[in-house]
Amino acid sequence: MAESCVPPLGAPGAEDEVARASLLAKVAKCCKRQGNYHLASKKYVQAGDKLKAMKCLLKSGDTEKIIFFGGVSRTKEIYILAANYLQTLDWHSEPEIMKNIVGFYTKAKAQDQLTSFYDACAQVEIDEYRDYEKALGALREAEVHLNKGGRVQGKESKLALLQTRIAQVDAFVSARKMVKTEPETMVSMCHELLEQQDVEAAIRVGDVYALMIEWFYSQRQMEQAHTLVEKMRGRGIILSPYLDSEMVQVRAPSCAYV
Repeated sequence: MAESCVPPLGAPGAEDEVARASLLAKVAKCCKRQGNYHLASKKYVQAGDKLKAMKCLLKSGDTEKIIFFGGVSRTKEIYILAANYLQTLDWHSEPEIMKNIVGFYTKAKAQDQLTSFYDACAQVEIDEYRDYEKALGALREAEVHLNKGGRVQGKESKLALLQTRIAQVDAFVSARKMVKTEPETMVSMCHELLEQQDVEAAIRVGDVYALMIEWFYSQRQMEQAHTLVEKMRGRGIILSPYLDSEMVQVRAPSCAYV
């Protein structure tokens, strides 16, 4: 029905291109209102409005078509729209989606968005998977793109904060590697981290305590382990995401597990 509303190019009596594009846009708008986003997108493309065509595809939620259209658009705004949409999906479990996010932002030369995305990647690795090595890699990528970005107000302070986080995550990664070879150094590094201001912005302090507690528990040094458990409680840290319940009960039988 929508196809018959617009005369084909070159057809006898067809309106000039400006009028034809206007009519196509009206048809596209009508299709959009009816929820026929794919057809609306097609009509907007025919009308020469790729940006509105992409916005219709975004409403359709057709990821495959969004990626395809984003790839052939050669338009910065569309690259960014496609990448923003893909960020709403489970990109961590879908390497291809993550690859497209980075690819679209890179094509758009959107350094701020790349910085934010890699920062988000780091946070997910820490909060969901406790993978500080991957988080460290993501934070270093964020630093690269922050440096590449243009001069904006507050850039230096953002860079300084990011570099502090990188140093703190790097220190914790190093500490975890020392558990078996240099446990005393590991414990010392952990205590140093816990004393640093705003360390919670970089790492989960519960992970730092857990690393030490697990070590002391393995060595049957229950008093040291119990002291650290109580410090966790004192900081209002819920123990269950970090410590095994049996571990806590052995160290402090009188303390209820939380």
